Amino acid sequence: MKKIYCLMVLMAVTLGLKAQAVYEQEFAKANFYYSENRFDTAVVIYEGILNAGYVSAPLLYNNGNAYFKMRNYPMAILNYEKALKLDPDNQEIKYNLDIANSLITDKIEPIPEFFMSRWWKNIGNKLSADAWATFSLIVLAILLVAIFFYFTAHTKVLKKSMFFTGLILIVIFVCSTVFASQKRNYLSEHNEAIVIIPTITVKSSPSSSGTDLFVLHEGTKVEILDHSNDWDKIKIADGSTGWMPSSITIKY
Repeated sequence: MKKIYCLMVLMAVTLGLKAQAVYEQEFAKANFYYSENRFDTAVVIYEGILNAGYVSAPLLYNNGNAYFKMRNYPMAILNYEKALKLDPDNQEIKYNLDIANSLITDKIEPIPEFFMSRWWKNIGNKLSADAWATFSLIVLAILLVAIFFYFTAHTKVLKKSMFFTGLILIVIFVCSTVFASQKRNYLSEHNEAIVIIPTITVKSSPSSSGTDLFVLHEGTKVEILDHSNDWDKIKIADGSTGWMPSSITIKY
């Protein structure tokens, strides 16, 4: 039984390595076509890799660049936004996303973000969800050591220092755990979307008979707030809200 289990593990590892090798070969092939200015072929391969379940910031970034070269700005923006979810501090992705956004019709001025919220978000973006989770475990281990020394300390100075060290470590542990949870939730949620049709009129209710509120164009990013039948309640960067058909956006 043990031999069968080891054999199964070995086969799984071998298949995983083969799949990884195929992914790397396909990625290299797509990059080659991109370098040869055959952007449409590169996109087909990039999309094939994504459809096979392989996702990474470099893959999405390169796919976005290929769409950008084809002047398909909505799909370029979509891929850049997806890449930023995985690598929020990547300046190259941010730069190319800004260029792509400058080439679409809608120029929406975002609501200024509260500095505490921006500060909290910037810290959370420093590490990935897995890295924050690992960091939390390390802090927890150090906290347990501090608790041990607190209860075994023979001097008041050491006991006091371990007490305050423990308090600091508890705050750090809680914050890092929250960061890890928030990052995981953000990656698993699909409440953002890119408009992919040339023009859409946003309605006051989830119906084509609703009052016209404002018009959006392809490439515009929206936040999904609610869903009713085949309609999504959306919010744009300036805080305006309304309803639009679910089929005219790609969510990520």
